[in-house]
Amino acid sequence: MKASEVFKRLSNGEMISLLKEIYSEKIDEQILRYKDAVQSFIDYFGDQDIMIISVPGKCEIGGNHTDHQRGRVLASAIQLDSIAIIAKQERYAKVIYNEMSIKEIDTENIKYNVAKKGTMESLINGVLFGFHQKNYHIGGFNAYIQSDIPRNVGLGSSANFDIMIGTIINYLYNEGRIENKYLIQIGRFATNTFYCKPSGLMNECVCCVGGFIKVDFKDPNSPDIHKLNVDFSNFDYTLCCVNSNVVRLDTTPDYDAVPEEMIKVANFFKKDVLREVSYDEFMKNYRIVRARVGDRPALRALHFFKEEERVLKQSEALEKGDFDTFLKLVRESDDSTFKALQNIYPQDNRRNQNIGTAIVLSENYLGDDGVVKVNGGGFSGTMLAFVKTSKLNDYVSYMDSVFGKGSCQVIHARSQGAIQLL
Repeated sequence: MKASEVFKRLSNGEMISLLKEIYSEKIDEQILRYKDAVQSFIDYFGDQDIMIISVPGKCEIGGNHTDHQRGRVLASAIQLDSIAIIAKQERYAKVIYNEMSIKEIDTENIKYNVAKKGTMESLINGVLFGFHQKNYHIGGFNAYIQSDIPRNVGLGSSANFDIMIGTIINYLYNEGRIENKYLIQIGRFATNTFYCKPSGLMNECVCCVGGFIKVDFKDPNSPDIHKLNVDFSNFDYTLCCVNSNVVRLDTTPDYDAVPEEMIKVANFFKKDVLREVSYDEFMKNYRIVRARVGDRPALRALHFFKEEERVLKQSEALEKGDFDTFLKLVRESDDSTFKALQNIYPQDNRRNQNIGTAIVLSENYLGDDGVVKVNGGGFSGTMLAFVKTSKLNDYVSYMDSVFGKGSCQVIHARSQGAIQLL
């Protein structure tokens, strides 16, 4: 269907029912957003036959820094998403992302460029290279992508992008037949190898599959994904995300040190990752471990083992409807991130301690009316708060007064993962 015809359908209300299947509120704003995206595609690329794809962001509920050690996580797709208006073109891939033009890529000459690491260009190259490696079809395309997911705050912006590129190639050149697990693997490959971020599989899993999920990464090539039927409104609590990143910080070295130090402990036991190490054996040798690799790696390993256990207990509590136990476990996880994992404060920045400030102020303000935890890698970025609904408006206003208007957002879970809308 031509882009101009899609624009008409959006204007006359024909697509409202479709969008209501994805977004639970502010449908009028979504209509305007989609119209702007379609019009921008026309402005950049002309009136072509188009496809529309939506990919959600994510928030991590349990299992902080466990996925890169092949552990377990509890996470949810969220209604903040990216939408892409796309069309085929010969050979070259041209992407406009939130009005930013990414350098055109020759799909017949994909190569790694170390100078491009950490850029969206590197992610596109990495995804295309990953598809080619697995003998899938690739080709050129034009894409206008509009994203509501803020970058570098723990809501999965880079995973959202690599899954978006993978989904585009899947539908344009592979008839949508590629299984999620392969899209996830390719996305992680692009992130680790081309983007040069040593993350695990969690973000790609959630953005690709969607829903509220428990994931076991024991087999990284085929993670065990279990969808939970959870509605927080049944418990009279609302999930909020606070973006505390009022000052841009380069926390990459802090983030990278977490998996590196956990792997040092695993290597002490002649294993590649902590999932392969016995907790009992670890504790039996704790004195020697801390002497050999240091206290912080040992504490971070201890966090991993206890956080693994918490994910199972959290899932069980939610499936039983025991929200009090779930909240107790969230508190324990938050406590562990401060004391053992230590992913709250950037090591070399005493002045700007955004995420720690947000967590401490939230705990002080909410008291018994909510529970908070870090979201994502930590050090800067976002935190999550499970807030009693009766206290919600006051809490949002308070957080906005500290970190700026719009810093505190109500988060709605999303059941759909990466999907083709049209």
